[in-house]
Amino acid sequence: MKKRTFLLVFLTTILSLGIFIPAYGEETLITSVPLSFSWDKIPKAGDLVGEVYVNTNSKQFTVEGASYYKRDDTWVFGERPVVEVELSAKSDYRFTSNSRKYFSLFGCGAQFKKASIDPDGNSLILQVTFPTLDSMLPASTSVSWSNSNAVWDEVEGSKSYEVQLYRNNRLMTTVKAQHDRFDFRSYINLEGDYTFCVRAYGTYKSQASPWSERSESYTVTKKDAWYFDNGTWKRDRLGRRYVYKNNAYPTNTWRCINNKWYYFNYDGYVQTNCYIKSTELDFYYWLGPTGAWDTEKDTFHPDIAKYEIIKE
Repeated sequence: MKKRTFLLVFLTTILSLGIFIPAYGEETLITSVPLSFSWDKIPKAGDLVGEVYVNTNSKQFTVEGASYYKRDDTWVFGERPVVEVELSAKSDYRFTSNSRKYFSLFGCGAQFKKASIDPDGNSLILQVTFPTLDSMLPASTSVSWSNSNAVWDEVEGSKSYEVQLYRNNRLMTTVKAQHDRFDFRSYINLEGDYTFCVRAYGTYKSQASPWSERSESYTVTKKDAWYFDNGTWKRDRLGRRYVYKNNAYPTNTWRCINNKWYYFNYDGYVQTNCYIKSTELDFYYWLGPTGAWDTEKDTFHPDIAKYEIIKE
């Protein structure tokens, strides 16, 4: 009895498999996916994203749609366009593999990126890439000063910037910036007219944009410069200088450093144990042994025979 029951169950299983397998086997596997690509216009940096078209001569599936796989609506320099294509298998056909070798792509320089198939094999999502956009990265169109900050319009498609600082039309330094501004506080410490220009480097490639036009001048007067005190005292055999981070130092001028006033000669050395004659008044300022101005010893009548007199 047990044996007959087992045979019955076995035959039932075989019959059910026999019915299922032929039905499944009636579907033809799609082993070739030929696609032709075209566009309404060639993608170009700065242009709006257009339309992309995909056709096939296959009788086994249809193209349901195609579009650029992109979050924004403008092409960026160095970007590599991605196109997503949706395919549907026709009746009695199904997709069987997402391997690159099954796809034949024509037009627009299309290259296979990846593909995915739904569980029943009825639909396939394909992503392809087009060649990288090689048009020129544009120059920044707006450069200006915000106090000591050089600022400019962000260039879409850029990953970094190079900025040149000029003083009285003479190049002072070239720096790197990651964003659309750079604080030149450490470089602007002498009187003069400061300007800058900038160029961008691409996100996808290292190619640089053209240099922007020069900014308008950021003017620092002699009196403005008196209060730049972000340098460091440095001594050599001739005396002490107050040196900024860009190796510049004040000459023939005053500086207020840590709330004390100092005067520096034409070589940039701080003056000590001497009088500085005012350019506006018949008055003399006393500089002590450290060079700091000592108001208690200022006078209208210095001892010329005893002390050195220096004109501002």
